[in-house]
Amino acid sequence: MITFEVDVADNQIDDVKVIKHSETPGIFNQAFDKLKANILKQQSFAVDTISGATVMTKAILDSAQAAVATDGIQITTKPQVKIPHETIDLTADVAVIGGGEAGLVAACRALSLGKKVILVEKNGYLGGATILNGSNVTGTGSKVSQRIFGAKAKQDSPQRLFDDVSRECAHTNYPELTHLMTDNIGRAIDFISQFANLDYQAAQTQTPEHSVERQIELPSASSYELIKKVAKAFTAKGGQILLDTRVENLLKDDKGQLTGFVAEGQHATINVKATSVVLASGGYGANTAMRSSKSKQIDYYGPMTSTGDAYQFMKSMDLKAHDLDWYKVYPHGLEVEPGIAKLTTYASKKATDMGAIYVNKNGKRIVNESDVYVTFRDAILKQPDQIAFLVMDARTWREFYNLLVLHDFTAEEIQGYFNNNGAKSPILVKGTLEKAAELAGIDADMLASTVKKYDGYAQAKQDPEFDRDAQYLHGLDGDTYYIIEQRARFATTLGGYMAQATDMALEDSHERPVAHLYGAGEVVGGANGHDSMPSMMNTWGIASGYVAGSSASQVK
Repeated sequence: MITFEVDVADNQIDDVKVIKHSETPGIFNQAFDKLKANILKQQSFAVDTISGATVMTKAILDSAQAAVATDGIQITTKPQVKIPHETIDLTADVAVIGGGEAGLVAACRALSLGKKVILVEKNGYLGGATILNGSNVTGTGSKVSQRIFGAKAKQDSPQRLFDDVSRECAHTNYPELTHLMTDNIGRAIDFISQFANLDYQAAQTQTPEHSVERQIELPSASSYELIKKVAKAFTAKGGQILLDTRVENLLKDDKGQLTGFVAEGQHATINVKATSVVLASGGYGANTAMRSSKSKQIDYYGPMTSTGDAYQFMKSMDLKAHDLDWYKVYPHGLEVEPGIAKLTTYASKKATDMGAIYVNKNGKRIVNESDVYVTFRDAILKQPDQIAFLVMDARTWREFYNLLVLHDFTAEEIQGYFNNNGAKSPILVKGTLEKAAELAGIDADMLASTVKKYDGYAQAKQDPEFDRDAQYLHGLDGDTYYIIEQRARFATTLGGYMAQATDMALEDSHERPVAHLYGAGEVVGGANGHDSMPSMMNTWGIASGYVAGSSASQVK
């Protein structure tokens, strides 16, 4: 939902103001600012939509045009100048494909090493899949972590992080790539923090998958802060960003060696010749044709633009791909549209810390609520309908609600879900335990028995059913209960192209490094295995981007 107003005076559009919206802030803010600038410049609502946000921006344009027409206002539009399609030739030392976290870090690293850098992004905004995540990342081995954690930072090490990653993914990771990640994340965090003036602090949630406190995040907790500041620093220091620029073909010399690429912009065909190329084009989660049948049963909460384009325009490079059926599945999500979810990770973790319990439709607890995320996920996926419910008291709901609003939900949106009274997903209901259970479609008698039993465990500080940590055994207080639906969801893919663990050079199908071509971020799979820990996708994006940018800068 987007509520906005159009200010008109003397048949001129003076301003377009957003009153409120429930869109993803990082995408909405960038797309709306660009759309607004075009509207004011052309004095018309007949302007181009924003790539990657076409549906949203078209809805704004159509509703604004209808509102103006309803009020009988005739806008004096500026004469439209037809922009001819042209061909533009550009050169760079390093060209980066993809404007997400990994691509931006790679571009900044190359720029810092004195290279001329061009970054192209197919969407009309930056961020990729990162824009939907929090900014939490590991600071292992960094000066930043030493500042944040003090003496406790010495408990951590690249090897300890490697061991945690390997354990949590059941040793499905590719060890050489994992070592590249864990050995370089400290340098990468120190670099990008200084380059873009990022002020990391201890993450508000230190998840149990990590054996020591090492998770850090930005003050806003949002990845949009990272994307905005890093992009600003990159362009301020001489880097060039081309938005709405989709790579279609590759440029090669007469020996078949990569020399750049051809991209299509809104009004131009752009030939980018580069000494080296960094591929950071993201994953393929939104491309149902590339997804396994198992993943199609899980809600997707990533960008609909994660369509795996590289697997088409890079086809002639014969790159080695692997484990394309690996996806990062989280247990905390609300299905806000059929098949589409929003994450509730921070809120759900806070709720279980305060004593909330997970139950199924039979009203029975299904998991140790203080266990790691993979245990939650597997417990939810074992349910016949792959749905669980988080049951909490009013005290816990207040904290849960605050974190929902902080991370991508609006107060109006949440109230709208309650107004549905459990009639459709996402199910958010409240009332007496019996009433809330009835609205959520849960066996009320069994739930009452479960809560009574759990409250006894909390009082005794011992959970004989699931061995929940005593510090998280808190009874449910009061007469008002809140029941929140929880579904597994995924945004990122964990398989992808194979890269050399020394320099992130992409490999061909014969496991040979491809000259002048490097990978970074989600498009390269393996470092986190088939199930990454919390904070590790950002860790991989930043570390791999740093290494790829460094390596690409060394090509002569």
